[in-house]
Amino acid sequence: MEIKKVVYIAITLLLLITCKQSQKKESNYEIRENNTKILKAEILNVSNFDSFNKDDLLQLKLKYIPHNIDCSIVKINNAKLSNYQINNNILSFKLSENVKAGNNSIEVKITKKDSTFVANLNIIVKNNKPPVKYTYKIVRSYPHDQSSYTQGLEFYDGYMYEGSGQYGFSSLRKYKLENNEVILSRNLPSDVFGEGIVIYKDKIYQLTWQSHIVYEYNLNDFSLIRTFENPTEGWGLTKYNDMLVMSDGSNTLYFLNPDNFNEIKRIEVFDNNSPVNNLNELEYIPPYIYANVYQTDKIVMINPETGFVEGEIDLRNILNKKKCTREPDVLNGIAYDFKNNRLFVTGKYWPEIYQIELIKKQ
Repeated sequence: MEIKKVVYIAITLLLLITCKQSQKKESNYEIRENNTKILKAEILNVSNFDSFNKDDLLQLKLKYIPHNIDCSIVKINNAKLSNYQINNNILSFKLSENVKAGNNSIEVKITKKDSTFVANLNIIVKNNKPPVKYTYKIVRSYPHDQSSYTQGLEFYDGYMYEGSGQYGFSSLRKYKLENNEVILSRNLPSDVFGEGIVIYKDKIYQLTWQSHIVYEYNLNDFSLIRTFENPTEGWGLTKYNDMLVMSDGSNTLYFLNPDNFNEIKRIEVFDNNSPVNNLNELEYIPPYIYANVYQTDKIVMINPETGFVEGEIDLRNILNKKKCTREPDVLNGIAYDFKNNRLFVTGKYWPEIYQIELIKKQ
């Protein structure tokens, strides 16, 4: 009788230990549908508290990995990573492949027989180096209409095109750069605040600030073709490949379909310190998207694929205030003459447009 009791107690203890071990093992992942097990992952090396720099080594401690796994796949932003290592439940890889500025999604998928183990997390990534710094040299200045609250600037086929803002004064104009002679103009409704412009193929697009309206005009005569609805504020506009690119005053750039203004993708813009907000007027000058940073004398040069700021232009003191007949506003307006490789900048209520040459700071 005593022996039976001892055996019974021993079996009970064994079952309890096994159950506890099983519970401990199961606690390392959550079971979902289709036998998918959600792994728990812990970041081991966090730089700058809650963000990483591009090219940092990321180490993830996966709380549980089955032995003799059949396959492992690591993805960053849904693209497979080619170089990574898994040792002792620690996954290691460099943040150089498939990474972009701002929020990045990481997925780890491990399979063993009929079971799938998945870990998902998100990290913030900044550039791994400061932007290259540039100053400027004024090559030539041209007259500019001081009544224009410049929102968009575009040089095309020998003429300057400009979109201006302010309620009751917003317009679209085509004029000669040399003497500011207006060739063609169109006023916007008085309740609309005009914003950035871009020429794409034989059309010109103009944003509005808070009216959520985008105008599409015929380039030859500015006749209205149609309008689109824009869900965000409109600030700056340019083109990249077969897409339009829009800013809305945040650190986000939206890549849009010119046929319907639907969003194709978006990128966040970060330098080596933080997100770059207040992105305003845009101009694509390969290989970068140039963007005015509102309320500053700065233009940033953005990688259109990753969102990392690669360059920064300091335009302090470029405005000749002696020529101002009214109080000028901030720097805003970037245009490029692709045929003659000329870069132009101006500002709101400025008396001049400046052709500049960039000089790399030592």
